[in-house]
Amino acid sequence: MGNMVIPLFCNEIAKSVRAKLPYFGLVVVSILCVLIFVVTGASVDGETLNAWGYISLSMQLVFTDIGLICIAVFASMLIAEETAFGTVRTVLSSPVLRWEFYVAKVLTGVLYAVVMSVVSLVISACLGAVNYQFGDVADSMGVIYTQERVFANFLIAFFLSWVPLSALVIYGIFISTIVKKSGQAVAVTIGTIYLIDFTKHIIGIDAYIFTKYIGFSWQVFNQAAQGVDYQWTPQVWHMLAMSLIYCCVMFAAGLTIFSKRDLNG
Repeated sequence: MGNMVIPLFCNEIAKSVRAKLPYFGLVVVSILCVLIFVVTGASVDGETLNAWGYISLSMQLVFTDIGLICIAVFASMLIAEETAFGTVRTVLSSPVLRWEFYVAKVLTGVLYAVVMSVVSLVISACLGAVNYQFGDVADSMGVIYTQERVFANFLIAFFLSWVPLSALVIYGIFISTIVKKSGQAVAVTIGTIYLIDFTKHIIGIDAYIFTKYIGFSWQVFNQAAQGVDYQWTPQVWHMLAMSLIYCCVMFAAGLTIFSKRDLNG
């Protein structure tokens, strides 16, 4: 990393802490976690669902819609907001290279996605512990998966879920580099995500769209939590490959566009 990436990243964190939008997203997903808890408690028998299964269900629901939107909105405003108000020229007038500025924005977006994931997980786990039990996954015949094995799969699911979320962040920042105004960048980002999500099944390209894999790790973990046979491979390699390809391509495209862009217009 360049000498200015870390200072720029710290500055972006400080700006995000002072802003209202990041907190709004965290509050929204927190409320959603509570609503999921209320609805699940009223409709699902506690004997058929353990705390592990509840967490996987809650995380899938959070990041299917609301969490995805909050992260995409935050990412799509990171550069567009700077170019709209002209503050990017002030930043780049100091000895800061454009790629350093861009990398700092990407790191900020990924950090926000991770923070939202952690907050959602902590709230889901705390609420899940109220009505459900952690421990071994078992049935009337005995233990199916030990608590240690389930916890190991839980950690795998949690960390793997960050990979497609990172692709989502980089996609939002890519849009942020080609659309000058933040409101328009948000609209284009959300609109294209839902357009692609709606049509990917119709034209048969869903396996090649990174949004398909946002809930993948939690779906596999849910199978383990239910005590049924589960398999990470080979699908996990497809998920990693597609997500990382999107990350690399969109990062390179966004950085190229931003590096050549006339910021005086």
